[in-house]
Amino acid sequence: MLNIWRISWRNITHNKKRFFFTLLAIILGVSFVTSMLIADKTTNDVFDYYEQMYVANADYWVLSDEHTYPEEMISAIQKDPTVTNTLLALDKQAFFELEGDHSLNERSVRITGVNDQNSPLLELPVIEGRLDNEGIVLPKVVATLLGKGVGDTVRFTNMGEAKVSAIVEYTQLLASPSNWERAESTSFRIMAPLDMLREWTGKNDEISYMRFQTKGDGEDLFHSFQQKFHGSNAYIEPVVADDLQSNDIGGLYTFFYLIAGLSMFISGFIVFNMIYTSVIERKKEFAIMKSLGYTQGSVSKFVLIEMMLLALIGTAIGIPLGIWFGDLFMQAILSVFEFDVVYTLNWKQPMMMSIIIGLIFPVVFSIFPIYSAGKTSILLTLKEENTKTSSNKYILRVLVGIGILCFVFIDHPVAYAAVIVAVILLFPLLLMGLNKLIKPILKSLFHYSGIMATKSLFRQINRNANTAAILAVGVSVILLLGAMVESAPKGFEKEIRNTYGGDMRVTSETPWSAEDIAQILSYDAVTTVDKISEATPITWETMNGERRQFSVLSVSEKGPSLFADPHEKDLYKKLKQTSSVLLGDRAFKEWDGNIGQSIRMNTPNGEQYVEVIGVVKTSHYSGYVAFMDASNLKNEFGWTNSIDLLLTVNSGASDSIRDQIWFDFGSHLSKIQTVEDEIDSTTSAISSMNGLISVMLFMIIGLASIGTANTLLMNTYERRFEIGTMRALGFTKQQVRNMILAEGMLIGISGVIGGIATGVILIYVTSKSKLMEGFISFQLPFSNIILAMIAGVFLSLCAAWISSKTVSKMDIQSSLKEG
Repeated sequence: MLNIWRISWRNITHNKKRFFFTLLAIILGVSFVTSMLIADKTTNDVFDYYEQMYVANADYWVLSDEHTYPEEMISAIQKDPTVTNTLLALDKQAFFELEGDHSLNERSVRITGVNDQNSPLLELPVIEGRLDNEGIVLPKVVATLLGKGVGDTVRFTNMGEAKVSAIVEYTQLLASPSNWERAESTSFRIMAPLDMLREWTGKNDEISYMRFQTKGDGEDLFHSFQQKFHGSNAYIEPVVADDLQSNDIGGLYTFFYLIAGLSMFISGFIVFNMIYTSVIERKKEFAIMKSLGYTQGSVSKFVLIEMMLLALIGTAIGIPLGIWFGDLFMQAILSVFEFDVVYTLNWKQPMMMSIIIGLIFPVVFSIFPIYSAGKTSILLTLKEENTKTSSNKYILRVLVGIGILCFVFIDHPVAYAAVIVAVILLFPLLLMGLNKLIKPILKSLFHYSGIMATKSLFRQINRNANTAAILAVGVSVILLLGAMVESAPKGFEKEIRNTYGGDMRVTSETPWSAEDIAQILSYDAVTTVDKISEATPITWETMNGERRQFSVLSVSEKGPSLFADPHEKDLYKKLKQTSSVLLGDRAFKEWDGNIGQSIRMNTPNGEQYVEVIGVVKTSHYSGYVAFMDASNLKNEFGWTNSIDLLLTVNSGASDSIRDQIWFDFGSHLSKIQTVEDEIDSTTSAISSMNGLISVMLFMIIGLASIGTANTLLMNTYERRFEIGTMRALGFTKQQVRNMILAEGMLIGISGVIGGIATGVILIYVTSKSKLMEGFISFQLPFSNIILAMIAGVFLSLCAAWISSKTVSKMDIQSSLKEG
């Protein structure tokens, strides 16, 4: 058995450069897959970690639709013997007192006062200082921006001052902007002792919420207080770890798997190309083995062991490299997000999956060559009767490709696969067409060597076409991703403007009075003011019984439009007639029910089953939200107050109106957000992804170029007699090198052009797809196209240069003897 492995090792290393490039393709394929799996798992863990940190060990909490309520309302819960820990909190909007020219919006800060900073119901990862319940706690980004350290004093306008007792890492509870630009639309958040905040505000008996922990599941206590709070402004909810309202990263995971699958496909093709060519070259060897008594299975076993050796070595080297890539990729991914998050690389499970994938996929892509090796005919091979590819096969390949391409007119995900398969099948035709067009250019650049290169490509048209096609596939998929990234912000902007409900949303800490609304309407630039109620947080259950959490927004036929649907008026009428809800598309998908069924919710009026009458598109919380008629939300649901206003203002007046509202109502305002702020917040992370797309484009083209180098090496090895003859007739080494460079250039150019053409088709299909609902427009990512052209041609020339160096070292006499 040991001899078989030694023989297999000798066979795969016989052609060292081919062995190196094939092994490199496997290594990079495995490393890319590993890095993407690690990025997927680690990103998921990061958000799970911060979800659990926000929830801590709390089981339930008591809130109010008036922002605050008397502490005495929860005294019975505090005294209940099943309650083990409690945490009281009071939220108050304030303003930093800072030097320099900073607007009220930039200086706004949300102070959360808690009765115990060391409570087991809080998780505050301390970087510096300690939680002493005497000073304020700053997140690291706020401390850095303000230039404050432990022991420094922070002053608040018209309130007081306090020393910094601790600086902590990012937590969801204290999520704050990291620069002054983001501070224009997002308030800072800090923590203070509850007694201190009460002294500053005079709210001696008020709290915003109480969290508590119970023995057991606490269901009896929960239902008991649901009944007690019925009809009051306080309500009780389970604490649920669900941040889907703030994090819509499903597309990110798709991106990970798409890149992993694409890299594995390209690597697999390179492996297939190498082993298939090796099998063809060794036909005589296999025929002799079979004539000496080896069975079909024995011959196939030899080739299988060769592939297993390659897979084993490639996986052993690719896994550590992939872990390193995964760490780099995570740093790039998390830099896209607004907040300064930390992570621990989760590599163990992805590593195990990558080991399995790395050992299997080279073998899977080699099944046909392995089978062909075993089926080698003794008589035909020893007679050297080489079958030539029939022109009928080319015609059949083209016809099949054209037939599959017709699937592009079907609005279904299968259209994407059809385009890719059709392009691969049609690439010989494209290569022949480009050959004629580029021939004058190659002639002018490389003279007679260029003409010879165009002729040489037809010797192995299938192999060369497939190599260029794989490059094209990689380019086209990355261009599609680039187009989606560039087009998505415009799609999001359109959706936000259509469903935001106005130009500005103003949130107060107390319900708005008629006098407040009249004062805002008196501003010259304000045209309309509408009340909107947001019941939050509301827990509900999926069809599988899992608890989730979202907001329920009030809507009315005469009010602002918060969702988009062709039958919007009919939906308003249905909502008014019955106590029912509309679900945003993401919430509907998570719920996993059907229209007409009822969703179970824990409302301020207790547990209710509410009929779902439709699913709608909305920008609010990326579709993870529900809508209810305003009157039903108040009377049936139990949410009686409104602390939000939607304003419509004259064009360009948002900034001045925002400053005026902060000045007039700053004592009880909580937040002011414009539609422009919402657009910037939603699209900034997507726009930042373009840099990652460019890196991925370069990596995929680099991987495909390894295939180009491998193909050119195989081509030159098969033509060693021809090249020796050319050298004997007077061809210089430089002329032979130029011929190989011209071949690589032609493969690279055809791959890039084919990739761009395929990418355009894929982008067009996506833009016209009803599944995308017009969200992606037909927009070409010109920066990525230019990068693809430069990288594709340059890396293909680099691959050709490596092959040309090998040719230049060929000995003329030995080449002629091998012929």
